[in-house]
Amino acid sequence: MKDTNKYDVDPAGVIDVAAAVKLKEAESRTAVQLKHAEAKARKEELLIRESAKETASKHLAKFAGLYLLICVCTFIYSIQMIPENTIAVVAGLITLVVTNLSNILKGIVDNGTVDAERSNDKP
Repeated sequence: MKDTNKYDVDPAGVIDVAAAVKLKEAESRTAVQLKHAEAKARKEELLIRESAKETASKHLAKFAGLYLLICVCTFIYSIQMIPENTIAVVAGLITLVVTNLSNILKGIVDNGTVDAERSNDKP
């Protein structure tokens, strides 16, 4: 008996080409969907295994500039609304927050360069 290779063969031994093409298309779509599902699962696994420090570092790397802008704009707005004798206190607090955010960003950048140097040193 001949191997029909999953294609429809009529009694005369002729393969239905249209059905064969449809079958190949369906197999290709299924293979692509499987690859996408596997890639998505690997991405989710990486996100789940990521530590809180890494997640926070990524978040601050994206939004720290916005946070600094909000702090400065809040300070400028608060100067107009608060009494003159409390401006120094507000300025000190805003400076403290901005300095801490800047130090955190510096730490993220420094850790990134240290990690990069460590990975380059390994054979």
